[in-house]
Amino acid sequence: MIRLFITLLILLTASTSPVLARQLVADLSSDEVSITTDFTGQNLLLFGAVSNVEQDSAARRDSDIIVILTGPSLPIASRKKERVSGIWINTQTVQWRNAPSFYHILSSRPLAQILSDDKLKELKIGYQNLGLKSKNPNDTQQKLLQWQESLHRNMTAQSLWQIDEQAVSIMRNALFRAPVTLPANITPGDYEVRILDVRDGQLIAEDRREIIVQKAGLGAFIYQLAHEYSVFYGLFAVAFAVAAGWIASVAFRRN
Repeated sequence: MIRLFITLLILLTASTSPVLARQLVADLSSDEVSITTDFTGQNLLLFGAVSNVEQDSAARRDSDIIVILTGPSLPIASRKKERVSGIWINTQTVQWRNAPSFYHILSSRPLAQILSDDKLKELKIGYQNLGLKSKNPNDTQQKLLQWQESLHRNMTAQSLWQIDEQAVSIMRNALFRAPVTLPANITPGDYEVRILDVRDGQLIAEDRREIIVQKAGLGAFIYQLAHEYSVFYGLFAVAFAVAAGWIASVAFRRN
Protein backbone atom coordinates (compact mmCIF):
# COMPACT_ATOMS: atom_id res chain seq x y z
CA MET A 1 0.00 0.00 0.00
CA ILE A 2 2.78 2.45 0.93
CA ARG A 3 4.64 1.55 -2.26
CA LEU A 4 1.52 2.36 -4.30
CA PHE A 5 1.00 5.75 -2.66
CA ILE A 6 4.61 6.68 -3.34
CA THR A 7 4.27 5.62 -6.97
CA LEU A 8 1.02 7.54 -7.37
CA LEU A 9 2.67 10.64 -5.95
CA ILE A 10 5.56 10.29 -8.41
CA LEU A 11 3.18 9.86 -11.33
CA LEU A 12 0.97 12.79 -10.43
CA THR A 13 3.97 15.03 -9.78
CA ALA A 14 5.80 13.95 -12.92
CA SER A 15 2.73 14.36 -15.11
CA THR A 16 3.64 18.04 -15.43
CA SER A 17 6.93 17.13 -17.07
CA PRO A 18 6.92 17.50 -20.87
CA VAL A 19 9.18 14.46 -21.34
CA LEU A 20 7.12 11.92 -19.40
CA ALA A 21 5.89 8.85 -21.27
CA ARG A 22 2.41 7.65 -20.47
CA GLN A 23 2.42 5.25 -17.53
CA LEU A 24 -0.05 3.13 -15.60
CA VAL A 25 0.28 1.88 -12.04
CA ALA A 26 -2.24 -0.13 -10.01
CA ASP A 27 -2.48 -2.08 -6.80
CA LEU A 28 -4.95 -4.05 -4.68
CA SER A 29 -6.13 -3.52 -1.13
CA SER A 30 -4.90 -7.08 -0.52
CA ASP A 31 -3.10 -9.55 -2.76
CA GLU A 32 -3.71 -12.59 -0.53
CA VAL A 33 -7.01 -14.32 0.18
CA SER A 34 -7.36 -17.12 2.73
CA ILE A 35 -10.13 -19.68 2.37
CA THR A 36 -11.21 -20.89 5.79
CA THR A 37 -14.05 -23.22 6.78
CA ASP A 38 -16.43 -20.25 7.14
CA PHE A 39 -15.27 -18.41 3.99
CA THR A 40 -18.19 -16.64 2.28
CA GLY A 41 -16.25 -14.69 -0.32
CA GLN A 42 -14.18 -11.53 -0.13
CA ASN A 43 -14.34 -7.99 -1.48
CA LEU A 44 -11.13 -6.27 -2.58
CA LEU A 45 -10.42 -2.83 -4.01
CA LEU A 46 -8.32 -2.24 -7.11
CA PHE A 47 -7.04 1.30 -7.53
CA GLY A 48 -4.37 3.15 -9.43
CA ALA A 49 -3.44 6.06 -11.66
CA VAL A 50 -2.46 6.91 -15.21
CA SER A 51 -0.21 9.77 -16.25
CA ASN A 52 -1.08 12.14 -19.12
CA VAL A 53 1.54 13.13 -21.65
CA GLU A 54 -0.41 15.89 -23.40
CA GLN A 55 0.30 19.23 -21.84
CA ASP A 56 -2.37 21.05 -23.85
CA SER A 57 -5.63 20.38 -21.98
CA ALA A 58 -7.57 20.75 -25.24
CA ALA A 59 -5.56 17.87 -26.74
CA ARG A 60 -6.14 15.52 -23.84
CA ARG A 61 -8.64 12.75 -24.38
CA ASP A 62 -10.33 10.60 -21.81
CA SER A 63 -8.95 7.15 -21.18
CA ASP A 64 -10.83 3.97 -20.48
CA ILE A 65 -9.72 1.31 -18.02
CA ILE A 66 -10.31 -2.42 -18.50
CA VAL A 67 -9.55 -4.93 -15.75
CA ILE A 68 -9.37 -8.67 -16.46
CA LEU A 69 -9.15 -11.15 -13.57
CA THR A 70 -8.26 -14.71 -14.56
CA GLY A 71 -8.13 -17.68 -12.22
CA PRO A 72 -6.18 -20.92 -12.62
CA SER A 73 -7.19 -23.21 -15.48
CA LEU A 74 -8.92 -26.45 -14.50
CA PRO A 75 -10.30 -29.47 -16.34
CA ILE A 76 -13.94 -28.43 -16.73
CA ALA A 77 -16.65 -30.59 -18.30
CA SER A 78 -19.73 -29.40 -20.17
CA ARG A 79 -22.50 -31.96 -20.43
CA LYS A 80 -25.73 -32.27 -22.36
CA LYS A 81 -28.60 -34.20 -20.82
CA GLU A 82 -31.36 -35.88 -22.78
CA ARG A 83 -34.36 -37.89 -21.75
CA VAL A 84 -33.95 -41.54 -22.68
CA SER A 85 -36.73 -44.00 -21.76
CA GLY A 86 -38.08 -41.52 -19.22
CA ILE A 87 -34.69 -40.97 -17.53
CA TRP A 88 -32.48 -37.89 -17.88
CA ILE A 89 -28.91 -38.96 -18.63
CA ASN A 90 -25.73 -37.33 -19.94
CA THR A 91 -25.55 -38.06 -23.65
CA GLN A 92 -22.72 -35.72 -24.70
CA THR A 93 -19.71 -34.31 -22.90
CA VAL A 94 -16.95 -31.86 -23.79
CA GLN A 95 -13.85 -31.75 -21.60
CA TRP A 96 -12.19 -28.34 -21.66
CA ARG A 97 -8.46 -28.37 -21.06
CA ASN A 98 -7.68 -24.65 -20.67
CA ALA A 99 -10.86 -23.04 -19.34
CA PRO A 100 -10.21 -20.56 -16.51
CA SER A 101 -11.92 -21.39 -13.23
CA PHE A 102 -12.56 -17.67 -12.73
CA TYR A 103 -12.91 -14.91 -15.34
CA HIS A 104 -14.19 -11.43 -14.49
CA ILE A 105 -13.98 -8.34 -16.69
CA LEU A 106 -14.47 -4.85 -15.28
CA SER A 107 -14.47 -1.72 -17.40
CA SER A 108 -15.33 1.97 -17.34
CA ARG A 109 -17.65 1.70 -20.38
CA PRO A 110 -19.14 -1.10 -22.50
CA LEU A 111 -16.32 -2.99 -24.22
CA ALA A 112 -17.91 -2.47 -27.65
CA GLN A 113 -17.48 1.28 -27.16
CA ILE A 114 -13.85 0.98 -26.07
CA LEU A 115 -12.29 -1.54 -28.47
CA SER A 116 -13.14 -3.07 -31.83
CA ASP A 117 -13.83 -6.79 -32.16
CA ASP A 118 -10.44 -7.29 -33.81
CA LYS A 119 -8.67 -5.49 -30.98
CA LEU A 120 -10.56 -7.49 -28.34
CA LYS A 121 -9.42 -10.66 -30.08
CA GLU A 122 -5.84 -9.42 -30.32
CA LEU A 123 -5.75 -8.58 -26.60
CA LYS A 124 -7.61 -11.80 -25.69
CA ILE A 125 -10.42 -10.02 -23.90
CA GLY A 126 -13.69 -11.92 -23.52
CA TYR A 127 -14.34 -15.62 -23.18
CA GLN A 128 -14.85 -15.87 -26.96
CA ASN A 129 -11.21 -14.84 -27.44
CA LEU A 130 -9.54 -17.13 -24.91
CA GLY A 131 -8.85 -19.88 -27.42
CA LEU A 132 -10.67 -22.52 -25.40
CA LYS A 133 -9.71 -26.04 -26.47
CA SER A 134 -11.22 -29.46 -25.96
CA LYS A 135 -9.31 -32.52 -24.79
CA ASN A 136 -10.79 -34.39 -27.76
CA PRO A 137 -8.84 -33.42 -30.92
CA ASN A 138 -11.75 -34.65 -33.07
CA ASP A 139 -14.14 -31.97 -31.82
CA THR A 140 -14.85 -29.53 -34.65
CA GLN A 141 -14.61 -25.77 -34.27
CA GLN A 142 -18.35 -25.40 -34.91
CA LYS A 143 -19.13 -27.87 -32.14
CA LEU A 144 -16.78 -26.10 -29.73
CA LEU A 145 -18.42 -22.73 -30.42
CA GLN A 146 -21.82 -24.18 -29.48
CA TRP A 147 -20.48 -25.80 -26.33
CA GLN A 148 -18.56 -22.66 -25.46
CA GLU A 149 -21.84 -20.81 -25.00
CA SER A 150 -23.05 -23.59 -22.71
CA LEU A 151 -19.87 -23.32 -20.66
CA HIS A 152 -20.34 -19.56 -20.42
CA ARG A 153 -23.91 -19.93 -19.15
CA ASN A 154 -22.91 -22.47 -16.52
CA MET A 155 -19.93 -20.48 -15.24
CA THR A 156 -21.96 -17.26 -15.19
CA ALA A 157 -24.71 -18.95 -13.16
CA GLN A 158 -22.05 -19.78 -10.55
CA SER A 159 -20.75 -16.16 -10.54
CA LEU A 160 -17.36 -17.42 -11.75
CA TRP A 161 -17.48 -15.71 -15.15
CA GLN A 162 -18.87 -12.17 -15.23
CA ILE A 163 -18.64 -8.85 -17.05
CA ASP A 164 -19.38 -5.53 -15.35
CA GLU A 165 -19.03 -2.71 -17.85
CA GLN A 166 -19.68 0.06 -15.32
CA ALA A 167 -17.47 -1.13 -12.46
CA VAL A 168 -14.42 1.08 -13.00
CA SER A 169 -14.66 4.68 -11.81
CA ILE A 170 -12.21 7.21 -13.26
CA MET A 171 -11.55 10.53 -11.52
CA ARG A 172 -9.96 13.52 -13.22
CA ASN A 173 -8.79 11.28 -16.05
CA ALA A 174 -5.94 10.18 -13.79
CA LEU A 175 -7.14 8.12 -10.82
CA PHE A 176 -9.30 5.02 -11.04
CA ARG A 177 -10.83 2.42 -8.74
CA ALA A 178 -12.87 -0.77 -9.10
CA PRO A 179 -14.38 -3.22 -6.60
CA VAL A 180 -13.22 -6.81 -6.97
CA THR A 181 -15.59 -9.48 -5.69
CA LEU A 182 -14.39 -13.03 -5.11
CA PRO A 183 -17.27 -15.48 -4.49
CA ALA A 184 -17.21 -18.27 -1.93
CA ASN A 185 -16.75 -21.00 -4.57
CA ILE A 186 -13.42 -19.79 -5.96
CA THR A 187 -10.59 -22.25 -6.56
CA PRO A 188 -7.27 -21.92 -4.69
CA GLY A 189 -4.38 -20.79 -6.85
CA ASP A 190 -2.78 -17.76 -8.47
CA TYR A 191 -5.13 -15.18 -10.02
CA GLU A 192 -3.77 -12.84 -12.68
CA VAL A 193 -5.03 -9.24 -12.78
CA ARG A 194 -4.49 -7.31 -16.02
CA ILE A 195 -5.15 -3.55 -16.02
CA LEU A 196 -5.34 -1.89 -19.43
CA ASP A 197 -5.30 1.82 -20.23
CA VAL A 198 -7.11 2.33 -23.56
CA ARG A 199 -7.57 5.52 -25.55
CA ASP A 200 -8.99 6.04 -29.04
CA GLY A 201 -9.36 2.28 -29.46
CA GLN A 202 -5.67 1.62 -28.80
CA LEU A 203 -3.83 0.10 -25.87
CA ILE A 204 -1.71 2.83 -24.26
CA ALA A 205 -0.34 1.09 -21.18
CA GLU A 206 -0.75 -2.11 -19.20
CA ASP A 207 -0.01 -3.24 -15.66
CA ARG A 208 -0.32 -6.65 -14.03
CA ARG A 209 -0.92 -7.79 -10.50
CA GLU A 210 -1.49 -11.14 -8.80
CA ILE A 211 -3.87 -12.42 -6.15
CA ILE A 212 -2.88 -15.54 -4.24
CA VAL A 213 -5.87 -17.56 -3.04
CA GLN A 214 -5.06 -20.38 -0.64
CA LYS A 215 -6.70 -22.64 1.89
CA ALA A 216 -6.10 -21.89 5.57
CA GLY A 217 -6.67 -23.69 8.86
CA LEU A 218 -8.12 -27.21 9.09
CA GLY A 219 -9.53 -26.91 5.58
CA ALA A 220 -6.00 -26.34 4.24
CA PHE A 221 -4.73 -29.50 5.94
CA ILE A 222 -7.56 -31.63 4.56
CA TYR A 223 -7.19 -30.08 1.09
CA GLN A 224 -3.45 -30.72 1.01
CA LEU A 225 -3.88 -34.26 2.32
CA ALA A 226 -6.53 -35.07 -0.30
CA HIS A 227 -4.51 -33.68 -3.22
CA GLU A 228 -0.92 -34.54 -2.32
CA TYR A 229 -1.47 -37.79 -0.40
CA SER A 230 -4.62 -39.11 -2.03
CA VAL A 231 -3.90 -42.77 -1.19
CA PHE A 232 -3.44 -42.08 2.51
CA TYR A 233 -6.45 -39.77 2.50
CA GLY A 234 -8.57 -42.54 0.97
CA LEU A 235 -7.38 -45.09 3.51
CA PHE A 236 -8.00 -42.66 6.35
CA ALA A 237 -11.51 -41.90 5.06
CA VAL A 238 -12.36 -45.61 4.87
CA ALA A 239 -10.90 -46.30 8.33
CA PHE A 240 -12.76 -43.32 9.80
CA ALA A 241 -16.06 -44.48 8.27
CA VAL A 242 -15.58 -48.01 9.62
CA ALA A 243 -14.68 -46.72 13.09
CA ALA A 244 -17.65 -44.36 13.14
CA GLY A 245 -19.99 -47.17 12.11
CA TRP A 246 -18.59 -49.49 14.78
CA ILE A 247 -18.91 -46.85 17.52
CA ALA A 248 -22.49 -46.11 16.46
CA SER A 249 -23.40 -49.81 16.49
CA VAL A 250 -21.95 -50.28 19.99
CA ALA A 251 -23.81 -47.23 21.28
CA PHE A 252 -27.16 -48.42 19.89
CA ARG A 253 -26.55 -51.95 21.18
CA ARG A 254 -26.11 -50.70 24.73
CA ASN A 255 -29.34 -48.68 24.52
